[in-house]
Amino acid sequence: MLNTPTHRVTTVLGCLMLAGLAAGLAVGCSNLPRVHETPPPNYSIAGVWELNPALSSDEKKILASLQPKPRGGRGRANGSGAGEGQGSGPGDKPAPEVIYDPTTDLPPIDLSGNERVFGNGGANERDTYRPPLDFQINALLGGQWLKIRQTDTEVSIVNAATSRSYTPGERSVVSVPSGVADQVSGWSGRDYDIYLKPQIGPSVRETYTLSADGQQLLVKIEVGSEGRNQSIKVTRTYDRSTKDPDSFRRTLEVTLPPAD
Repeated sequence: MLNTPTHRVTTVLGCLMLAGLAAGLAVGCSNLPRVHETPPPNYSIAGVWELNPALSSDEKKILASLQPKPRGGRGRANGSGAGEGQGSGPGDKPAPEVIYDPTTDLPPIDLSGNERVFGNGGANERDTYRPPLDFQINALLGGQWLKIRQTDTEVSIVNAATSRSYTPGERSVVSVPSGVADQVSGWSGRDYDIYLKPQIGPSVRETYTLSADGQQLLVKIEVGSEGRNQSIKVTRTYDRSTKDPDSFRRTLEVTLPPAD
């Protein structure tokens, strides 16, 4: 009887599987940008920064370009009055659930959109489904001001909506609306880069650069394409400020009516 060395076959297959997994991880890591742990000498983006709207992108317009076009244009063109989607008929769908954040000027978040498709879907699905705008909204929240602290081992960024801390040069796995994402941050010359690559959903990149005179901070935010959502690029220019960040918070607070 012929004896088959099954243990050797199993070992060989196991090694091949591990090699393939390692190769896949190596490819994934190579997709993340290379960054450094230290900035140029005597270079710091630390400080309190106030948004200069006149020198920044119109974020409302950019987000509006991603929203589906309203239906009912044909009815209006034919002179039939209000078209579809006006919400005036008894059979109309209820208004979508939205979240409004008073600390930002951005439009409310619509939670009624289609669910996200794993891996952006197939070749045809990418052109037909429209994923939610949660990555875009999260990337743009709270941009009216920034407070940045920079040390040799940490860069912390606080704005009107979030507080984040990074270790330059460190790669990590973080939570995102669609699950988890690989994250890396660090210095690339005069730029401090933060790069997010989720397993499901669009990539996000933020770049912070100090002006030559040190009085302005240029922030670029890029969110990749996904499904029918095209990529967006937002530029923000901040002026150095001597204000207390708490004063910014007070101007954003919503005054509530007195309780009975």
